[in-house]
Amino acid sequence: MPQLDLAVFAPQIFWLAVVFAVLYIFMSRSAAPKIADVLKKRQNTIADDLAEAEKLQAKAEEARVAYEKSQNDARNNAAAVVLSKREELKAEAEEAYQKLSDDLAAKADEAQARINAAKDKALGEVRDVATEVCSDIVSQISGLNLDAAAVSKAVDSKMKGDG
Repeated sequence: MPQLDLAVFAPQIFWLAVVFAVLYIFMSRSAAPKIADVLKKRQNTIADDLAEAEKLQAKAEEARVAYEKSQNDARNNAAAVVLSKREELKAEAEEAYQKLSDDLAAKADEAQARINAAKDKALGEVRDVATEVCSDIVSQISGLNLDAAAVSKAVDSKMKGDG
């Protein structure tokens, strides 16, 4: 093997050192800075993307909080509207009930007045008939003609329960 021959060993080491130095200088001045720039750009892009993601996450959280707040406000407003409408309808129903109740009470009072008028008229007619019948009975039985005022007075006292 020629590479292990000691006579050619020194020049091989020299050329190895020269080639290594040339490649090292080339790599350190040309390829390594480009690779470092690419890695630095990649790191900066990742950091920027992470910062943007955190900003967007914060905005999303703010939007979620605002959405939940608006949803709660909408629920509260709906509950308030339902409650006010319920109270309004209840007031309307009570007003209608009161009006109907008043109308029925007025009709009942009117009907009671008609009943009382009919009762008074009927009692007046009964009194007149009773007075006439008493006069006729007394006149047929005893043959006496009594004064209409006296018979009327006697019938009135019997109808009132005076004895």
